[in-house]
Amino acid sequence: MRPEQSTWKADAIESADNYKTRAIFGALMLAAAGAYGYGLGNSALGASEAYSVWAASKPGIISIIAIPVLHDPGKQVFYYILLHYFACLFGVSEIAVRMPSALFALGDLVLIFAVSRAMFDEETGLAAAAIWAFNPLAIVFASRARMYSMLVAMGLAHLWALWKLRDRPTMARTILCGVLGALLLYTHLGGALILGAEAAMLARDFIRGRRNPHVWFAFVITLVLFAPYLPIVRNQSQVLVSGHWLDWIGIPHHYSLIQKIGAGSAAAALGLGLILTPTVETGRDEPLRWLLAFAMLPTAALLAGSILVRPMFHIRYVAPAMAGVAILVPALLAHWSIKVRNLAAPGLMLAGLLAIPYENPKPEAWPRLAEMIDANGNTAQPIFFESGFISRGKASEVPNGGFPFGFYSVPFNYYFHGPNPRVVIPGYNSAAARAIIVDRVDATGGGWLVSWKHKEVLSELPDSHKFQIRLIAQTPELMIFRIVPVGDRAPQHPAPSAS
Repeated sequence: MRPEQSTWKADAIESADNYKTRAIFGALMLAAAGAYGYGLGNSALGASEAYSVWAASKPGIISIIAIPVLHDPGKQVFYYILLHYFACLFGVSEIAVRMPSALFALGDLVLIFAVSRAMFDEETGLAAAAIWAFNPLAIVFASRARMYSMLVAMGLAHLWALWKLRDRPTMARTILCGVLGALLLYTHLGGALILGAEAAMLARDFIRGRRNPHVWFAFVITLVLFAPYLPIVRNQSQVLVSGHWLDWIGIPHHYSLIQKIGAGSAAAALGLGLILTPTVETGRDEPLRWLLAFAMLPTAALLAGSILVRPMFHIRYVAPAMAGVAILVPALLAHWSIKVRNLAAPGLMLAGLLAIPYENPKPEAWPRLAEMIDANGNTAQPIFFESGFISRGKASEVPNGGFPFGFYSVPFNYYFHGPNPRVVIPGYNSAAARAIIVDRVDATGGGWLVSWKHKEVLSELPDSHKFQIRLIAQTPELMIFRIVPVGDRAPQHPAPSAS
């Protein structure tokens, strides 16, 4: 056989293999679209989802930009702005406000395939997309009106753009990479962890003599584009220090000095090891090392911070890193055996499919509460909401200015539009909260308390000998009570309904 015939035959086989891989990937995308879209509007919005809708319903971009400063440090405005315009076109029904998350989740699969193809090959991309498509994180992100599927997309898009820029620098690629970096930060401040991991790998390139000024110029573009938002970030940082640690961070755990030194040293050793240790991969691009850094450094930073400072780790804050793990696993398996990779990927995908029925959290009871208040008919009876950051234990007693309107008033108002008074009580002062509840319930003959507390809520409730208190609904993050006076405390004449 002549050389040109052999080359033609090899090209034909490769083309057929690529066609098969892409056809399977297309079928995977269709299956994922069905899984992400199924039942998208069947369950009530959760509190955080309703908050997204509330933010997106603001009259304009300026109003949206103010929200993270006042109420939600760390959550950036890009998602809210996109949801704002999406809602203008399609409304604010449950399915409409969740649809962008499902679309970004499908985009995540395309980007996983693209990153894998750029770093390895299309077969690895197919395996990685199959592993990610139906895992619990992807399903939850796709079905909730939150920014996390978008955060995954921005993180993967920036990694892909940076990898392409590192391989063949051009001005167009530099600008694209810089813009995507800024969008990553505007999506969520957790994106800074991703940029930090990538910067660590670029520092390794620099140390080893691979000096590409375009990649650093892309980071400069990112900083310039994000600079107008830095005053807001500064204000957010003040809120984080003075109050928001009560919410997602929480009060510090008591670790010994030795444990803190160990945690900090382990995180530093991981970072320095990825930057400084000799290469073990063939070729100079080191895709496995890059993926290890992309997946492990953000996670290690939050875990170490949880020991050194306060608990701050949640897997959704490192969502792009978890997508990186989905690429890393088949890449490592292929490094060992192509056959093992090809067998493992469908198995992991099947495990995710079997877990789908168990992945969605219990729906919150907002529609039920709205129906009960409507059925009660007394529009003078109030609904009580706690102000302050959502916190547990001793943190719930610390005075703070978080959510002065009551965080749970947002999902409630999505479902209930009646004139009943919404009364805010101080979530950090049980005695004052109880006094307000007693006074208003005595005056109107009843009311409802919506609380994010568990055991701590007992100190807010009035005397059970003088008031009938009934638990209407309970989830891990929510308790709803119906409170009415009993005996002589009940009003002799019902309070008049508001007209």
